Amino acid sequence: MKKFVTFLISAILLLTGVHLSAQTEKKQTDGCYFRFVLESPLGFGWSDSYGIEVTVDGIDFGIVRLPWGTPSAEETLRLPSGEVHFSWISGPLGGPEHYFEIYNSFDELIFTSPDFHPTGLLFTYQNKCPECIPLTHFEGEYNQEAKVVNLSWVVPESEYVTGFDIFRNGEWIDHVDSTVNSYSSQTDTLETGDYKYCVVPIYPYICTLEEKCFETYINNVGIKNYSFDIQLYPNPARNELHVQSSKFKVQSIEFYDIFGRKLYEYNNSYGLMVLRSYGLTTDGVVINISHLPSGIYFVKIFTDQGEVVKKFIKQ
Repeated sequence: MKKFVTFLISAILLLTGVHLSAQTEKKQTDGCYFRFVLESPLGFGWSDSYGIEVTVDGIDFGIVRLPWGTPSAEETLRLPSGEVHFSWISGPLGGPEHYFEIYNSFDELIFTSPDFHPTGLLFTYQNKCPECIPLTHFEGEYNQEAKVVNLSWVVPESEYVTGFDIFRNGEWIDHVDSTVNSYSSQTDTLETGDYKYCVVPIYPYICTLEEKCFETYINNVGIKNYSFDIQLYPNPARNELHVQSSKFKVQSIEFYDIFGRKLYEYNNSYGLMVLRSYGLTTDGVVINISHLPSGIYFVKIFTDQGEVVKKFIKQ
C-alpha cells in the first residue's frame, strides 16, 4: 500500500484527460488540487485549439480543455506551491461558448471565465499548500479473545486535516472524521493469516506521508473470505454500475470519494424501493452513476453475511 495516495492521484490525472507536458522533477512534489468545471453552452465541447494553459513558476503543467462533443465535464489537476499562471489559448477569440470555473483545494471559487477571453494571461494565483503533518504516537493491538484490532494515534495539529482513511492489507475499509483518534475493527469474519492495518491522514491537497501501520497474525480457523463472491462491473464504468452476487443479499451500498467522504447511501432497511429506483435485477443491483465526475471511488457493500469494500473508476 506504499504511496497509495500518490497512486490514486496519478490514476485521476490519466482518467480526466488533462493534457500534460513532459514530466519534471518538480512535478513529483506534493501539491494542491485544482478543480476545473468546464462547460460548452452550445453543447459541442471545445475544439483542440481552445483550452486553459497552466504554468507554475514558469514550468508548464499542461492544458485543460473540454473534449469535442462533450457539453460539460469536471477535471482535476494538482499543482505545487508557487505562482500559478492560468492562460487562455484559442483561435481569434474565445467567446461565451467556452465557459469554465476554477476551484482551489478548499473548494473556493477562484476564477470564473469572462464573457469574452482573448488569447493570453487570464489571471495569476499564489498557490501555498500547507504543510502535511503525519500521525504521531501510533499504536495497535490485536485482542484475540474479543477478535478485534484496536488502533490509536494523536491527531495532527493542523486545521486542514479532514479525516483519516483506514486500510487493511492495502484495501480501504473505512473513514473517520478529523476529531477521532482511535479505531476498532472486528476480525471474526477474516481468514487466518497476516494482516496489516494502516491509518492515513487526509488533507484537501496532496501528501506523500510515511505510513503508520500495525501488523498482526489473526487466527480464525474455518473462516472463509467471501469478497470474491461479490462482483462490481463494468470497471471502469460510465453510466451504470452493477453490484452482483449469487450467494448474498445486498442490504445497502455506500459510495465514498478518494478523501473518504460518503457521497451516497442506498439502504434496504426501508424496503427495496430505493434500490429498485436505480434498477433491480434478480441477483444484484444496477445503479445510475452518470452524474458522478470522472475519478476513483470506493463502494462499501453491506450484505446479509458481512461487508465488502470495492474500488471502481468512473469514466
